[in-house]
Amino acid sequence: MNSDRCRKNRWMLCGGEMRRLLQSRRRPYSSRLQEEEVILSCRVRLARNLAGMRFPDWNDEEGHFAVLDKVVAAVGKSDALSGVSVLGTRDRPADPQELELLHEQHIVSRELIERGRGGALIRCDDPGASIMVNEEDHLRIQVMRPGLDLASAWSLADRIDTSLESELEYAFSPRIGYLTACPSNVGTGLRASLMVNLLGLRLAEDLDAALRALSALRLTVRGVDGEGTDAAGHLFQISNQGTLGEREDEVILTLMDKVGELIRQEHFARRRLMRNAPVIVHDCVARALALLQNARMIASEEAMDYLSALRLGRQLRLVRNLDVARIDALLLGVQPVHLTRRFQLDTADQDQRDRQRADWLRQELADVIFLP
Repeated sequence: MNSDRCRKNRWMLCGGEMRRLLQSRRRPYSSRLQEEEVILSCRVRLARNLAGMRFPDWNDEEGHFAVLDKVVAAVGKSDALSGVSVLGTRDRPADPQELELLHEQHIVSRELIERGRGGALIRCDDPGASIMVNEEDHLRIQVMRPGLDLASAWSLADRIDTSLESELEYAFSPRIGYLTACPSNVGTGLRASLMVNLLGLRLAEDLDAALRALSALRLTVRGVDGEGTDAAGHLFQISNQGTLGEREDEVILTLMDKVGELIRQEHFARRRLMRNAPVIVHDCVARALALLQNARMIASEEAMDYLSALRLGRQLRLVRNLDVARIDALLLGVQPVHLTRRFQLDTADQDQRDRQRADWLRQELADVIFLP
């Protein structure tokens, strides 16, 4: 399709060359361990639209299903996806609670949930790969990976995109690139993002300066649930701003370099605190553990803040009997829909959720010991 251009040559490096570049630049300022301590996950997302079809916000329900039918047919022929399932078909609308569960996992956006009929999610055997259909754009191809594994995320997203482009006519301008509903995505349509924990910078009172510096470097900083949300658990999403006039490989390599410097700053803040004001860190971790082990009611955002403090304490060897993977599982499990599903609670009873959350955390963290 789109025979008037060669996308691979004009807009990006080939997959193998891209992977080699990413791997060679993987740790500009930090070790792999330091990366894992600060970066929880990464995501690559590509916005694409079908030529001759109205953007989702200007389309009607029948038009949404026409787009979905085309995309599902193309996915069925793709050699980059296997074990495909579709959530939100014409005959079987998506379960709202299932969508909310996926939203808490950062797989589905609030915009897709609000789309209702005609909005869909396509998933495959790879749990980190999915395609949102009829969100802000016709397709949002996305791949998530733990840590700073952008090379793997980009490789799969690119293969899915290339495979679908052989079956679909994408809306594309030879002069400016891929056409998208929002002008900020025109060009590559690429958003690469990282989920980071910046509690050290916050305790050192250097967080605002660090975030201003990221903004000056043309990076977008958002809360854990995206645009307009708070940084629950001291977690932030950091992504590129520019998509026009830039190649995909340049966008990702630039993001890695800039976030590498942020990792260095976060670890410097932690070391400075432990050297000059260890009582601040000790109090933060001890207070968090005491509250989690004794609270009788606790809200989700409060629980995430305290678990984030335990994550910092575990990495600084201030707590025993706790690993990072267990904390990360609790960070997801304390969120409202996950908690409701796990314990089959009344979705409308927030007090019940807060009590159950506190009970569960007391049980899960009963054996954790603070090491002053």
